[in-house]
Amino acid sequence: MRPVGLARGVTAFLAAWFGGVLIALLTGATAVVILLVVGFVAAVAAAISGPIWLRHAEVHEVRTATVATAGDELTWTVRARSPRPVHAVVTVAGDEVAAGWLADGTTALVGRAPHRGVHEQVSVRWTTAGRMGMLWWRRQQTFALSTLWSGPAPHPEPASAVRAPDDPEGAAAPSHRTGHDDVDGVRQWRDGDEVTAVHWPSTMRLGEFVVRQRQRDHEEQWVVTARSGTDDPDAEAARVRRALDDCMSRGATAAVRVDDGPAEDLPSAADVVQWCAAFEPSARPSTRVPFWRRPVLAGPGPEPDLSLEPWARWVVAAASMLPLAMLLQPLGYGTFELAAAALAAAAAAFVTTRQPEVKPWLRQLAGLVAGAAIAMVLIDFAAISGVMTAMRYLMPQALVALCIVQGFECTERRGARVALACAALLTTYAAGVRVDRALGPMMFGAVVLMGLAHATITRPDRRRQTAVGLDEAAPVRHSLRSTVPLAGLGLATVAAIGLLAVIPVPQGPAQLTLPSWLSEQRPVAFPGDLATVDGSPLLGGPLQGGGSRTGAGAGGYPGFSNTMNTSLRGDLGDDVVMRVRAPSPDFWRGQTFTRFDGTSWYVEQYAGGEGNEGPDHRIPPAEGDLYDLPVEPDFTQTYFIEVDLPNIVFAAPQAMRVILDGNVWYRPDGALRSDFVLPAGSAYTVQSRRSLATADDLRLASYDGYRIPTKYLQVPKSTSDRTRALAQELATGSPSTYDTILRIQDWLGANTEYDLNAPVPPSGADAVDHFLFESQRGFCEQIASSTAIMLRTLGVPARIATGYVPSERDQIAGVWISRASDAHAWVEVWFPDHGWVAFDPTASVPLSGESTADSIGGALVKAFGAVVGDHLPLIVGSLVTLGALLVVVRAVTAWWRRRRRGRWGVLQDRFVAAALVQGAPPNAGNGELAEQFIDAEAAQIAAEVARTLDECAFSPSWQDDDARYERVSGGVAVLERVRSVR
Repeated sequence: MRPVGLARGVTAFLAAWFGGVLIALLTGATAVVILLVVGFVAAVAAAISGPIWLRHAEVHEVRTATVATAGDELTWTVRARSPRPVHAVVTVAGDEVAAGWLADGTTALVGRAPHRGVHEQVSVRWTTAGRMGMLWWRRQQTFALSTLWSGPAPHPEPASAVRAPDDPEGAAAPSHRTGHDDVDGVRQWRDGDEVTAVHWPSTMRLGEFVVRQRQRDHEEQWVVTARSGTDDPDAEAARVRRALDDCMSRGATAAVRVDDGPAEDLPSAADVVQWCAAFEPSARPSTRVPFWRRPVLAGPGPEPDLSLEPWARWVVAAASMLPLAMLLQPLGYGTFELAAAALAAAAAAFVTTRQPEVKPWLRQLAGLVAGAAIAMVLIDFAAISGVMTAMRYLMPQALVALCIVQGFECTERRGARVALACAALLTTYAAGVRVDRALGPMMFGAVVLMGLAHATITRPDRRRQTAVGLDEAAPVRHSLRSTVPLAGLGLATVAAIGLLAVIPVPQGPAQLTLPSWLSEQRPVAFPGDLATVDGSPLLGGPLQGGGSRTGAGAGGYPGFSNTMNTSLRGDLGDDVVMRVRAPSPDFWRGQTFTRFDGTSWYVEQYAGGEGNEGPDHRIPPAEGDLYDLPVEPDFTQTYFIEVDLPNIVFAAPQAMRVILDGNVWYRPDGALRSDFVLPAGSAYTVQSRRSLATADDLRLASYDGYRIPTKYLQVPKSTSDRTRALAQELATGSPSTYDTILRIQDWLGANTEYDLNAPVPPSGADAVDHFLFESQRGFCEQIASSTAIMLRTLGVPARIATGYVPSERDQIAGVWISRASDAHAWVEVWFPDHGWVAFDPTASVPLSGESTADSIGGALVKAFGAVVGDHLPLIVGSLVTLGALLVVVRAVTAWWRRRRRGRWGVLQDRFVAAALVQGAPPNAGNGELAEQFIDAEAAQIAAEVARTLDECAFSPSWQDDDARYERVSGGVAVLERVRSVR
């Protein structure tokens, strides 16, 4: 067993896989990595399925006629055990004489007779590539053959012949009457019949065959001379056969001698063929091509059949349509563009299934026109301004157009495989740009359709099948065999997850193509200042309070304003606001607040900050950011905006670079704003340098020697004594500031309740005091404010930040999901040597130094376990229903077959299948089938079964009888258990 080579077109899949690697590097998408691993595992499984199938395929015997003419049609009967179809090539002395697909049992391959000679051995080479048909494997075995005499075809010029010396009419060459007997003489009635002949003059006169029996008193005999040592012994043997055939056609007996040797009588036509076959064997030239002369990149592949059935072509079209929609939909294309692409793919399938009715040049012209039309519909050259925009507005559209053009080349298997490779590349590209919930189901559907399409491409073309006999005598074995693909699929899934378990979540896209685009340009009225989602200024004007809301798409949030009233909480809802592609969770910060008046927080007034032109913005360090310490380099986040948002640029702390198609204003407090609002469908990328501080590092932090700005220690006059006393009580005995923060969080968790419907503080009351000691009910604003004010009373610098926190992760798309209800306020505490560190008891975001990214496989297993746990009854019920449905389908199928064939017809089928296992010819009658059973007891049972079945089929007096049926059924059951001894 050895590998033969890759099927034609499979190299396109290798190219698509490496293209997927490039897309993974450019996008940093988890879904792309998943597809690459699935593709790798599928390729390995496809490569090893071939030898597994080949290992269970065995050829037992090859039979054919004993006398034949070289080159004439000849049937070769191959008896094999082949659970799955394998392709066999029958070779005799270097000549490929037959080829076709073998089935389990006996297969009749219609081929030809080998070159002239006496052949006693035959070689069978059978190949397979498993279910997916990618890498072909081969086995070869030589079998003994009942002597095959392959004679030459008669030569136009006969060899010399003389009448035997005892012939009274003298010597004359028989060829002088060649053609004369065709009209007024006699011709042999059939090969080997030297007595019965057709009398042509009478036949032509009467209009019907007139057959006469030759009666001669004196038998003619001709001697044909064969010359030895000629340059072409094959031609000499052919001339001898022509002369001998001429002699026999005249009714004479023939003899042959070599040179001047003794004459040898040849009484029959079969003897003539055998003598000519054995005459002076000639050396056959070797057809083996040296390896250095074999083509490397061109030439035929190992696949024996390149034809493509129409229904397989339509499956390929379906497998191409889904990736088209999968890619175009997130790029903003509507129904018209999707319908145009689908129609072009369907037109390609329709045209290619009409081969050869459609001329090749017309088909290729139609493909070019369709591809150009789709490109014109999809590509907007005005939107292309650089590499990043080309990745979104040119490259995917060009890939779609090329996929359409390739669809018109699917006239055979290679073209279909290339089309599937293009579809795989489109799927990979779509996995890099899609981040919505539909990505997982669409990826699964695309992979299933492509696998199904590749399997249908590889299946043997039933239109080209030879007659085969299938072993249907073991339905249980075939039923168990049908579960093998499911077991293989499960094993491949485990292997893929195991491989993904050692692959970490990607850190982000390549530096060259950090994603960034705005779905539309909506400039703000005052650059650098906050605006509403339509670009207009906030109510009350720039840097004026009043608790105005920005209207952040899915319900406004007070924290996205210049002022945050702790008593206000918008009706936010659960709509998805953004999806963030990042290796680990963090606080997506938008605003920071420094001053508190007892009720509201205010941003620091910097008059807008400083701005620079994009799209690549370098952000300088903000107040309190420390870049000379151990930090996590290039923590990359890509924000995909799902609803209209204001001009706040959300980012993880310590942003150092922003990729956004617009001007960005950076403020000294670390907040980022754009000259444009962020409408739904936009995207931008941020690179941050997060501190790697751990809990142990923060415990060692000391404020000794540091001068802390008073603005971060300011507390309002309304701060109550009991608030200060509580802070002091919690700090007493605490070994570090970090432990004090934890004590405050623990006290809040034990003594307060998170409640969005918490009561509003009375007019003039301090919001912190009211929350801690009166209502003890509140939401994130009250919790964060209480923590910050208590820390400030202890001399610890703190401020409030607002933004979004991730609530869940889509493990397929590899993005963190933030909903409108995830708008949040938290505390940021400044630590010496570490900078600003976020704390919040209600958000499950770990310290950046303790944040560990799961592997892709580990995250998938966790997500799958959660889904199974949440939907266990539904999953179990679905599996039970599916199993019951399969049982019902099998039962109905068996019932319909019995009803259609009748009980005696089913017995006939079982008897034939049992005989085929013993090596019976596929079209033999019942009597010949019974002769295949060699064991005496089995032979007696088989003879009785054959007689009864023939009587059932042909006897006009047949009457059905239950007792007879039971007896024959038992006999067939015995025959089915007989093992083949050949």
